[in-house]
Amino acid sequence: MTAVYKKELRSYFSTMTGYISIAMILLMVGIFVRYVCFTSQYPSLEAALPSVSVILMLAIPILAMNSFSGERQQKTDQLLYSLPLRTWQIVLGKYLAMMTVTAVPVLIMSIYPLILWNYGGATFAAGLPGTYGSILMFYFEIAALVGVCMFLSSLTESPVVAAVLSAGVLLFCYFAELLSANLPSTPIASFIALTVLILLLSLAVYWFVRNYWIAFGAAVLLEGVMLFFYLKDASPFSGLF
Repeated sequence: MTAVYKKELRSYFSTMTGYISIAMILLMVGIFVRYVCFTSQYPSLEAALPSVSVILMLAIPILAMNSFSGERQQKTDQLLYSLPLRTWQIVLGKYLAMMTVTAVPVLIMSIYPLILWNYGGATFAAGLPGTYGSILMFYFEIAALVGVCMFLSSLTESPVVAAVLSAGVLLFCYFAELLSANLPSTPIASFIALTVLILLLSLAVYWFVRNYWIAFGAAVLLEGVMLFFYLKDASPFSGLF
């Protein structure tokens, strides 16, 4: 696992991928911190972090797009899996390398509260524990996004497709709450939406197993179970989706 970690870490800093991702995160954090904390005179770093989350939807896919799709494209994946390592060790090595890269901007961000303290005085000092807690949660958010992007990178051979797919999925998750507020909440609307999800799930099953009957059987089983509960009592489906 250590060998995979070192190899991945070198690859990020021997190309522009790691530098671009770090620069993009720091640039956006700097812009929002200046606007929120200095221009608006609001001495709270954590107030600027939610806006930076949108930028992560673009920076993290760029960082993670080569994690597995790049190996497939360069035909080095078989060499990678021939190493005397378990699959989870390979995945963990790649994951920890990406988390090391993203730790660089987070560590630099950890200096910002001390700078703001110089301007905010005792008022800001009282909120330092919460501020550093917010920075830690920001890093955990990055950890979750990296995991999602790594998984999506393993589904394709094209790094560009992996980056676009990852950005699309992350943006959808980010705006899901806003989208849900504009969806109908009737039981039949939820039933139709869940049916579409079942069909998509069956396509995913086919993608992995390449067997029509297994994918079709999974769809029929799930749809049958849902139909049974819907006909029995449709009220729980109200607003379910």
